[in-house]
Amino acid sequence: MNETNTRQPVLDSLIQSRQLQMLKAMVPYFDSGHQRSLSLAIRLVELQKTLQLFNAEPELQAAELHTCENEPTMERIRHMLTAIKEFCTPQEAESIDNMINLFEMYTSYETMMAEGILPA
Repeated sequence: MNETNTRQPVLDSLIQSRQLQMLKAMVPYFDSGHQRSLSLAIRLVELQKTLQLFNAEPELQAAELHTCENEPTMERIRHMLTAIKEFCTPQEAESIDNMINLFEMYTSYETMMAEGILPA
């Protein structure tokens, strides 16, 4: 993982809070028994926030969860791979770039076939 990346995935940004981040920062300063309890409590709060996020009525859910909902499948895959790439090593990012290029070539090929530019 790229250690300089400070950006969070969308889901984390929707369930995290400053208070939870402060609690996480406190964990190393407790003895091991309390570290475990505090860590579990933090994860339970995150789980509860996640459940609340997805149990909300669709119109009340965060727009970030639905940014690609109406896009074609190939476009959604491209966006997903681009989002994943931010958390990858340089070698993994290069592999993802290759996959994105492959998807773009396939999409171009499909478009040219549909428009009759290439024979079937």
